[in-house]
Amino acid sequence: MGFSLWNIFKAGLLCTNSILILHRKRFLAKHGLDDVNNMGCDPSERPFQVQAIGLLQAVQYLKLPVIAANVLTIVFELLLGGS
Repeated sequence: MGFSLWNIFKAGLLCTNSILILHRKRFLAKHGLDDVNNMGCDPSERPFQVQAIGLLQAVQYLKLPVIAANVLTIVFELLLGGS
């Protein structure tokens, strides 16, 4: 597997898919990452955790574009052959 834009795109898509499958109530609530209001402390005390919660919430809006990117990637891999 070489270092190309296509492989970087696939790696980013894989990471985005892994974030999207995290269930808010079953997984994230156990670690205190489901909502900023449920942290149990002042958000300014843990800025990294607030940024992580913001990222997890922002990625949830990317569901349809990620599905389209997955379909596009699968079609390209089937037509052009995987590397």
